[in-house]
Parts: sequence; C-alpha cells; structure tokens
Amino acid sequence: MLEKLKSFVVLSESESFTEAAKRLYCSQPTISNHIHQLEQHFKTTLINRTGKAVKLTKQGEALLQYAKEMNGLIEKAEHHIRQLEEGDVLSIYMSNYIARYYFSNQYTQLHHLSPSSKLNINICCYSELKRSFQEKKANFAIMPIYPEDKEIVQQCSISYLFEDEFVLVFPPSHDWHSRKIIYPRDLQSETLLVPQSLFLKRLIIQSLYEKNIQLRYSQMGDFEMIKMSVKAGLGIAFLPYTAVAQEIRKGELCTLPVSSINIKRQNGLVIQNNVDLTKSEHLFCQNIMTSLAADTI
Repeated sequence: MLEKLKSFVVLSESESFTEAAKRLYCSQPTISNHIHQLEQHFKTTLINRTGKAVKLTKQGEALLQYAKEMNGLIEKAEHHIRQLEEGDVLSIYMSNYIARYYFSNQYTQLHHLSPSSKLNINICCYSELKRSFQEKKANFAIMPIYPEDKEIVQQCSISYLFEDEFVLVFPPSHDWHSRKIIYPRDLQSETLLVPQSLFLKRLIIQSLYEKNIQLRYSQMGDFEMIKMSVKAGLGIAFLPYTAVAQEIRKGELCTLPVSSINIKRQNGLVIQNNVDLTKSEHLFCQNIMTSLAADTI
C-alpha cells in the first residue's frame, strides 16, 4: 500500500505518468497499475485522464492529503530507525567535482568539521545525488546548483557556497597561443568537448547559443577525460578554472578570455525539505558553509 501511495503522490505532483515513472525509476504501466489498485481499494475514481494530462478528482484531492502525511511519517520513522542503528554516524553526500577539486587529499578537514562523529562519505555524480534525495538516503549534499532542475530547487532548501567560472582551455599547440583574446567567431570552426552531465552540458551550450555561436560538440565523460582530450588536440572546452588551474600553471593547457562569454555555475549546500537534521548534521552543515565559503573567497 505504501508503494502505491508514493506513486499516487508523485503522479499528483508531476501530473504526468511519464514524469512520475521517471522520478520513481519504474515503468509507466507500474504507475498505472498502482493507481488502478488504489481506485479499486477505495472504490472510487482518484484521477481524471485527459490526454496526457492528469488531474485529481475531489476524492483524489482528499486522499492526497492523507497520503502525504503517511509518507512523511514513514520517512521520519525510517530516518529515526536509521539513526538508532548507525549510532553517531554522519552520512555526507557530495559531488565528484567538489570532492576531487576541493577536498582531494584533505579529507581530514571533513573530520575536523565533525570531530564527534564517524563519517560515512558518499561521493556521487549529480544524477546519483538526486536519486539519494528521492530515495530519502541523503538529508543534505554539497553539490552544483542548476536553477532549471525544478525537482531539486522546489523540494530542497539551498545555501549557496561558491561560484565556478568556466574558462576556455585549448592545447599549447593551438594557433591561439599567441593571441590575447578570443572572439566568438573564432569558435565556429572548433570542436567543443562537453561533459555528459545533462544540466552542465545544457549550461555551456546554451551560453554559446545565446551569442549565436553554433559549433560542433563532442560529448565526453568527466572533467578529467575532457582535459586529457584537449591536451591530445581533440578539441577545446569550457571547464571550471579550479579544475584546470594546475594544468595551466604547468603549461599543459592554455586559456584566454572569450569576448562577451561569461559561463558561471553556483555550488551549494542542499538540504532535504521536511527533514529534521540531527545535532551532528546541523553542526556539520554550519561548519561546511563557513569553511567552503572562506576557502573560496
């Protein structure tokens, strides 16, 4: 019954069987079957299906309030039981990017931020972090922020920590090495290497399209793979300065400003709504905000 009610709540929020199935990582027939079983159980119609749109009936609206309360109570119970089982274990979730470039070789710093707790550090890609929130595994995470990701923005509270500036990088062998500035028209004949991350890829490409720059692009894995590909002369890339600072200092990559192009991304502390943080979690979140904000000024 709980699984069916969860499907019902997600369907009511998304108003789409396709989107509900995507959020719950299941098939559309599974969602339809859950709703059908609920309607049989309560002997009433819970939703009106008009084309692809989904609207709740009056009976559905009434059930939705109880379903939300029940789901909330179950989540609180799961969280409480998990705390009792784990004892004073603090689960920290953070993105691969922040872990690699801001805490690499400095994980003792995390222990200093929560000296009284044992740490369980979970390093994930953006989509895995989202899934951890959806499955109620993560109470908070340190991660990139994409305003167009409504699911995160609407269901979590966000404290912005620092901003990344994406710089153009190219190999030292490129003809641009003697230039002082790059103009948008110079990019037209180049191959742009972009990460697999949907929101990040969209951020970079959209920023260029807004300046009427349309160029070939090739999708790569993460920043490390892109850096190696740029060094090998396979293309150019816009990457966070923090991720390429060492290569630029060593002369392994070159960078120049691009006229009128300004690509930036916010990173922050994302906390699940309607979750009561433990004393250890609350203290860690306070400390991480002070620590990261101070380190990146």
